[in-house]
Amino acid sequence: MTYDVAVVGSGPAGASAVRELSGRGISVACIERLHDEGFGRYHRICGEAVSDRTFGKLGWRPSGCVRRVDTIRIAFSDEISVDIPVGGMVVDRPLMLSELMDGCDADIIRGSVRSVGTDDVGYTLELTDGRRIRCRGLIGADGAHSAVRRDVFGTGPTRRLQVFNCIAEGEEDVLSFTVGGYGDGFYGWRFPSGPGKVSIGFPRGHTDPSEVEGIVDWGARDLPFGVQERVVDGCCAIAGDAACLANPLCFGGIGAALLSGREAARAMADGRLERYQHWVSRNPMFSPHFMGAHDTFASWGPEEIADAMGPFRKGYSLARGAYAMMRRPKWAEVYMSVYIAFNLGW
Repeated sequence: MTYDVAVVGSGPAGASAVRELSGRGISVACIERLHDEGFGRYHRICGEAVSDRTFGKLGWRPSGCVRRVDTIRIAFSDEISVDIPVGGMVVDRPLMLSELMDGCDADIIRGSVRSVGTDDVGYTLELTDGRRIRCRGLIGADGAHSAVRRDVFGTGPTRRLQVFNCIAEGEEDVLSFTVGGYGDGFYGWRFPSGPGKVSIGFPRGHTDPSEVEGIVDWGARDLPFGVQERVVDGCCAIAGDAACLANPLCFGGIGAALLSGREAARAMADGRLERYQHWVSRNPMFSPHFMGAHDTFASWGPEEIADAMGPFRKGYSLARGAYAMMRRPKWAEVYMSVYIAFNLGW
């Protein structure tokens, strides 16, 4: 089987790439390891929040909106909380992916990529069942454990966080993050999900998912972060979690995946793949300041948290944020990075 471009993975990055390549007269194969039931379950058991900014940049939005959200709440263990106004939605992620792929002129191939080989002409993908796919261009959108990143770029995840995400009975109308007791600057979260349901997440090792109150279903996944230095190699690009594009502060990855898949495909189709590398390297969504702020935040104990959050005890506003940066200059990078992350990073 020979194609102009192969896209490995049909999650947010892969589906966005296939949509962008469709209708250009390019033969495209999309290789997806999960079948219908497993695919739907995997993509349903996650935080499904996407900002209005992301859909605005895409110029497209899905028909299925589970819940509008206008607030991100960051709560600390000593009952300090900060509400940040935002604009976005909780989506039905499987439905969103189906709509992205609907009508695209790509061959969908069910199978897992075992290895990727290169030669002077392009790439050969060997599937676990022995089938081989040849392509001149390749987009790796195959997630945290990307075979494309491993075999073409020779790297693993820059950094990663192992998490459980649970779907439980309950109600929630904000994107709520709870900091404290999770270690290393990480947090738990509680998001709106489907009707009468909430999405509850936390790092692996913190809580047994079966003990979550009202548990309906749960799954485990790795969240890679810390942007890969190279996202282009020859005629190959990696996008989304394969490129470790999730934000190190809010860990939002869906928006980054949707946008990076589109940009990688657009650059591939135009024969200017270096533009995608430039786009990632210069995009404020992927600023190295986020990782610096994450590492600073990870070193905080209760005293540092109380000191840093002191200016916000009476609530959040841009004026209080500016005041906090003047009064606590040692935390200025964290303040600014958190503000930008929760506005750009999802």
